[in-house]
Amino acid sequence: MKPLDYKLIYALDTIIKQQSFDKAAELLHITQSAISQRIKQLEQIVAQPVLIRSQPLKATKIGQKLLIHFRQ
Repeated sequence: MKPLDYKLIYALDTIIKQQSFDKAAELLHITQSAISQRIKQLEQIVAQPVLIRSQPLKATKIGQKLLIHFRQ
């Protein structure tokens, strides 16, 4: 597994908190496409989904572990 890039986990954290890719992108001053790419990169690094794209948006188990690590 590649080393973690914390900007990718920060993107996941922001998406979960904002409950929106668009709002998260606006808060991070990047495009919605860029934030989607960050999630895609994170999912490639951990080789599994990190986000359940439902309403409400939720982190998967691995996503939750990453967020706990990031928030500490």
